[in-house]
Amino acid sequence: MTDFVKVIFRRLRLIKIDRNLPVFLLFLGLSTIFWFLQTIQENTEVTLTYRLIIEDLPKDVVFTGDMPSDIQVTYTSKGGNAFYHKFMRNDDLTLVINFKEVSQKSGKIIIDANTIRRAVMRKKPQGMTFKATSPGKIESYYSNGQHKRVPVIFNGRVSTTAGRYHCGTILMPESVDIFAPKHIYGGITQIKTENVTYTDLEDTLQTKLALLVPRGAKAIPDSVDADICVDIFTDKTLQVPIYSENVPGSKLIRTFPLKVNITFLVSATLYDEITPADFLLVIDYKELTSDAKRCRIHVRQKPDNIRNLRISPETVEYIIEQSNE
Repeated sequence: MTDFVKVIFRRLRLIKIDRNLPVFLLFLGLSTIFWFLQTIQENTEVTLTYRLIIEDLPKDVVFTGDMPSDIQVTYTSKGGNAFYHKFMRNDDLTLVINFKEVSQKSGKIIIDANTIRRAVMRKKPQGMTFKATSPGKIESYYSNGQHKRVPVIFNGRVSTTAGRYHCGTILMPESVDIFAPKHIYGGITQIKTENVTYTDLEDTLQTKLALLVPRGAKAIPDSVDADICVDIFTDKTLQVPIYSENVPGSKLIRTFPLKVNITFLVSATLYDEITPADFLLVIDYKELTSDAKRCRIHVRQKPDNIRNLRISPETVEYIIEQSNE
C-alpha cells in the first residue's frame, strides 16, 4: 500500500499546474453560486403526484370504468420552494373527494374540474400557485353490486406446422364475473379474449390473455390463462360395416363386401378412442338403377375431431332381393 501511495505522489509531481487554473476555479465557483441564487428567486413549475381517495363510498359500489389512482398537480413557485416540495418534503400526498360531492347518474360518475380544484386547494403547499391537474376531469362508471357470471370465448386464429393440428383451447377460468351498471351488463352474454394470432405452432402453448370488456363494465378476473393445445396427427384404419337407407319394406339390399376400410388422420391423444361405432356408412336405395352394378358409399356419421377421411373401396357391388318378411 505504501509503495502505491509513493507512485501516485511521484506522478502528481510530474503534472504541471497552469497558473490560471486557481483563478478559473474561483470564477467558476462564483458563477455557480450566482446562478443558484438567481434560480431560486425565479418562478418555476413543479408537478406533485397525489393519491386519489374517494371517501364515504357505499360498500356495494364497484368502479367499473377507468378510475385513476393518482392525480398530477402542477404548481408555480419560487425555485427554492419548488425544489423543497419536489425533492425534500416527504408528506403523504393525498386528494380526498367525497362521493356525495360528485355527479352520479345512471351508473356514471363525473368529477369535474371545479371539484378536483377544491380538493387541491385544501392540500396546496404554502407558497405554491395552482396551475393545472392531469387529468383535468374524471369520468367513470360504477355498479351498485349488480353482477353476473358469463362464459369466456377464445378470440383468435391458430395454425400449426405440418403433421400437427390445433385440437382445442382450454381457458382457466372458463367464466368470469361482470360488474356494470344495469343498463350495460344486461346486454353482456359472453366475454371474448383479446384477438390473437399464433402461427406454425409445434407444441401446446401456455399463455395469458386479456379480456375485451365493454366500456363501463369490469371483469373479475380481467385475464385468463390459456392452453393452446397442439397434437400430432397419425393415420388410423378401421373396418366399418355398410348399411342401406330409404329401402322399401319389401326389398333387401346386400353389398359385396359387407365392410370397407376407412382411413383417417386422428390425434395421437384420441387414437384409441375412435372405434367403428363412431361411423355410419350407407348406400342409398334411391340412387340405385337397374343397369348399374356398383353403388357409391355415403358417410352419414363421423367424429368431428378426425381429418382426411378415405374409403376403400369407394363403391361396392350390390344385389336387391325380395324380403320374406
